[in-house]
Amino acid sequence: MQHRSNVVLFGEMGSGKSSIVNLVMGLDHDVAKTSSGASSCTLDARHYDVTIQGRDFRIFDTVGLNEPQSLRDPDCLIGAINKAYRLVKFLSDTGGINLLVFCVRRGRITTNMQQNYMLFHDFLCYKKVPIALVVTHLEHEEKMEDWWLYNNPHFTECGIQTVGHACITAKREFSDRYEASRQAVHDLLVAHGRGVGFTQERVSWVAELFQKLLDFVGVHPRIDSIKVRAQKLREYGLREEEIAALLVKITAMDEDMALVKPLRPHVFHTLLRGRRSTHM
Repeated sequence: MQHRSNVVLFGEMGSGKSSIVNLVMGLDHDVAKTSSGASSCTLDARHYDVTIQGRDFRIFDTVGLNEPQSLRDPDCLIGAINKAYRLVKFLSDTGGINLLVFCVRRGRITTNMQQNYMLFHDFLCYKKVPIALVVTHLEHEEKMEDWWLYNNPHFTECGIQTVGHACITAKREFSDRYEASRQAVHDLLVAHGRGVGFTQERVSWVAELFQKLLDFVGVHPRIDSIKVRAQKLREYGLREEEIAALLVKITAMDEDMALVKPLRPHVFHTLLRGRRSTHM
C-alpha cells in the first residue's frame, strides 16, 4: 500500500493558502474557500486528498494565529492549544507530518509571519519537519523567480530556513503563469514531501506546547505558583477577570494536559487576592 504524505499549509490570513489548495487540486472550480472573515485566534484545518505525479498527498489548509493580541485572550490561547493538539493527534494517527508549506504574500517580512513560522516550525514540530516556502501574488513580476533572488537574504536574516521554494500566482486569469505555478508547487511537494512523517507522543507534546505558548506571556505552569502566574499575566496587561479565566482554563483542560488537579473559579479569585485556601 502506497504511503500518503501529509502536508500542512500555514501562513498569515490573506497569504493565499486556500488559493494554493485550489491550484494544487487542478480543478476548474474552487474546492477550498478563502477565510478572509475567519477569526484570528483559531487553529483550524481542512484537508484535501490529491495525487501528484503518482504520489498521494493529503493537504491541510490551516487557519492560524494571525494577530499577536490573540494570545492575550484566554479563550484564544486555550482554543489554539486544544486545536493544535487535535490536529497533531490526527496527523500522528495517520502517518505524521511530512512537510510544512509556509505560504507568504509578496512584500516585507512581518512580525506575524515570523510568529507563524515559529508556531509551526519550533513549537508544533520541534524543528523536525522540513519547510518549503510558497510566495504568492507574483503575477505582475517580470519573472516570478526573480523575486526570490532579491529577497532570499531577508528570510535568512529573519531565521526562516526552508528546503525549497516556489514563486507563483494563484490567480486563474493569468493562465500561462497559473499553469507554470501549479507545476512549480507540484514539483516542490514531490521533491520534499517524501520524508518520514513527524509524530510526537501526545501527552508530553501537548504539555510542552502548552508551556511554550504560555512562555509568550512569561508563565511557567510547571514551576510557577498560581500567584506568580497571575502576576506575570497581570504585567503582560491582562485584566483581573481575564487572568482568573485563563488560570481556570489552564488547570481545567482535558486529562491529557492536566498538570494539576482542576480548581474551582472562586479559589483562583481567592488566591489572586493573596488569601490562603485549603482546597486541594
